[in-house]
Amino acid sequence: MASSATKQVCVQCDKGGGIAMCNGCQQSFCIKHFLEHRQELSIQIETIGQEHDLLRRDMDRDQYIQSLLERINRWEQESINTIQENARKARIDLQDLFEQNKKEMKTSVDQLTKELRRCTEADDYTETDLQRWREQLEELRQTVSDTSMINIDYDHNMRAALSLIRISISPQHQQRQQLSSFVQRIHARETNHLIADQLTGFDHEKFLDIHGNIVLSLDRSTACCSESRWDGLCVSGLRRYSSEQHQIRFRIDKKNSVNLFFGILTASQPLIARITEAESAYGWLELDFPLMNGKAGTKGWNKIINTGDEVSLILDCDHRRIRFHHHRTNMLVDLPVDLRLCPFPWKIVVRLDTLGDTVRIL
Repeated sequence: MASSATKQVCVQCDKGGGIAMCNGCQQSFCIKHFLEHRQELSIQIETIGQEHDLLRRDMDRDQYIQSLLERINRWEQESINTIQENARKARIDLQDLFEQNKKEMKTSVDQLTKELRRCTEADDYTETDLQRWREQLEELRQTVSDTSMINIDYDHNMRAALSLIRISISPQHQQRQQLSSFVQRIHARETNHLIADQLTGFDHEKFLDIHGNIVLSLDRSTACCSESRWDGLCVSGLRRYSSEQHQIRFRIDKKNSVNLFFGILTASQPLIARITEAESAYGWLELDFPLMNGKAGTKGWNKIINTGDEVSLILDCDHRRIRFHHHRTNMLVDLPVDLRLCPFPWKIVVRLDTLGDTVRIL
């Protein structure tokens, strides 16, 4: 009876003598090529060993931590310089104000001195004059001893000038962790239609890109305008929106501009000067001053939005509308969005015009 077994041959030379099987790649080799195959594996494991040694060496190095320590030292020195400069200006202002008050006091005292001397030399005074002079002297004495004339006011909104620092995991590393977790969820659920939303599915909105001299806080929740420009500075958000309804709440910590802009752009629109004239710009400069595809609607004259107010931008992607809610007055306005001019995905944008304008995401 003839054997039906298939003859094994070397994958390198097709010879059948002295065949050996590699348990790793499950391929057959003759003795010569089996030894060469093992030599290749030896070279690869040596390379892996070298990469392992490099990794351990890099772990022992402290250049990275040193660079971070240098950044902390620079921040410390810059903060000290900021405080010292503020103190220097305060001392100058105090001295100028004191000299001004002293000059005004001297003028009043000189006038009283002249009147006393004149009336004494002429022996021309009565009990009424004496009482009036006593009252004037008492008033001047109280003015001299009054320490409440000059105040030292503390600016509690120090984020505009001095930002505190803290140590945290970098956003890039967090994104890698979230992406890894996301891939695992995708394999488990096998639902590809959630990919776009999950990739940008952070719990909270943060500021990301800026145009102009805008300072962001370390956690990217606060944007502060560091200069005044007629064509406007702007900052956009991290997240992208293309489905469902989303609400982003802001607090206006400082409003020096006539108008701030809260609205959306299509995500591919870069931040530029005069961003409110971009074709995909939709939003509000005031509750009665909307903008649609970069063009102003009917302009109202009410100045409702002020420092300390909280407002919400509501993105209703499913119905292709955005709404603007002013919490102090409970006013709510809305706009339809033309997807031909502002296609999905959307991103939020805030325009600041004047030095000190500060907006915070809650």
